[in-house]
Amino acid sequence: GLLGMALHPGFDTEPYVYLVYNFLSGEFIKERLVRYIWNGSTLEQPEILINNIPGNSYHDGSRILFGPDGKLYMSTGDAGNLSSPQNLNSLSGKILRINPDGSVPADNPTPGSYIWSLGHRNPQGMVFSDDGKLYSSEHGPSNDDELNLLESGRNYGWPEVAGFCNMPAEVTFCDLNNVREPLTAWTPTLAVAGIDFYSHSNIPEWQNNIL
Repeated sequence: GLLGMALHPGFDTEPYVYLVYNFLSGEFIKERLVRYIWNGSTLEQPEILINNIPGNSYHDGSRILFGPDGKLYMSTGDAGNLSSPQNLNSLSGKILRINPDGSVPADNPTPGSYIWSLGHRNPQGMVFSDDGKLYSSEHGPSNDDELNLLESGRNYGWPEVAGFCNMPAEVTFCDLNNVREPLTAWTPTLAVAGIDFYSHSNIPEWQNNIL
């Protein structure tokens, strides 16, 4: 099914629509990022930008949005494979950063790789604040749903760490692997599937807060 959609930041002159969705490849569920052109009445000329990301019937992410830097950010879940989030050869369990034409940005943390951050379980909410910071909500297991500040090249711990680095083995892993702890974690879990940033003055007590 359809997981995420974003419009090119220059949509008026470059009417590209980006979709990320699951599809069946034989008996296997996969995920792909596709760019379409909107001709005023329909989508046409699909171009696959990233294909065959491992999928599953759960833990697929995925959300996409453009940042103030003009790059496309995309979340992927671990697709139920605990070896993927810490594997830099896999695009699962990651936040990806992509040029609008589907190429890899030259200033990504790992040269030649879409990977912006790693160690994610199933991030579904993503939003930029007005000051350009990128936040995500992430589903934990039966504990420790997270709200994260996403930073270039950082590790978010999964599956070695759930929530904060507060167990002895987690502390060791975090110290060795540049782990960024969540801003907050919820147990019991809330299953936050989407977030937004509110900056309007109409509701002053909500201003500059994440919803």
